[in-house]
Amino acid sequence: MPKATTSMPETKRWSSNWSRGVPGLLWRLARVGIRIRLFWVVREGTPSNIERLTTDPRFSFEFVGTDDIPELVRVRPGVDAAKCAERLRGGLRCYVVKDGGRIVSMMWCDLEKFDVETFHRRLGDREAYLFGAYTDPAYRGQNLAPFLRMKCYGALRAMGRDSFFSITEYFNTAARRYKEKLGAVDESLHLHVGIFGWSSRTLTLRRYTADV
Repeated sequence: MPKATTSMPETKRWSSNWSRGVPGLLWRLARVGIRIRLFWVVREGTPSNIERLTTDPRFSFEFVGTDDIPELVRVRPGVDAAKCAERLRGGLRCYVVKDGGRIVSMMWCDLEKFDVETFHRRLGDREAYLFGAYTDPAYRGQNLAPFLRMKCYGALRAMGRDSFFSITEYFNTAARRYKEKLGAVDESLHLHVGIFGWSSRTLTLRRYTADV
C-alpha cells in the first residue's frame, strides 16, 4: 500500500503563493510607474508579555540630540546627517539604545503629524507616530528592538503622550507578528494607488476603531 502523504490544503497553498507572489508583482508595477501600497495603521503600547522581560543592564535608553548625529549616521547605512539635523530641528525626537556611548538601536518619533508618503494627518496632544526603527545587525537577537519600543512608550508617556501609532506594510508578516507580540492592534487598513507620479490617492478600506 502506498504511503499516505501530507500536503498543504489547497486553499492554504493558494493563499501562501498569493502572499509571496503579489509583492513581486507590485514591485514590477512600481518600476513602470504604477505604485500600489496596502498597509495598516496600528496602535501600539497596549499591555503585553514583553513588559516581563529584562535586558542587559549595560544598555541605556534615551532621546538624543544633534551631538549624536554622527552615531546615527554610523549605525544605519544610508542615513544622511543633514536629514537627521533637519528632523531634530523640526521637532522630531530620536529614541535610542546605547551600549556605552555607541548607539545600537534607534527609532524616530513625530509628535506633530502622521506624515508618510501615502498617509497624512495631524496628531493630537497625546499622540505620537513611531517610524524608522533600526537595530545594528551585530546586536540583533538580544531583544533590543522590543525593549527600544517599550522604553520609548514610557518616555513618551512621561511627556504626556499615551497613544502611539505606526504603519505596517500588509505583506510584511514578520513586522506584523512582531508588533502583535508587543500588543499592537489594527486601527485601519488603507490602499494607496499612484500612477506615473502625477496622480495618487489613498483609500481607507476598513476601520477597526473610530479613533483614526
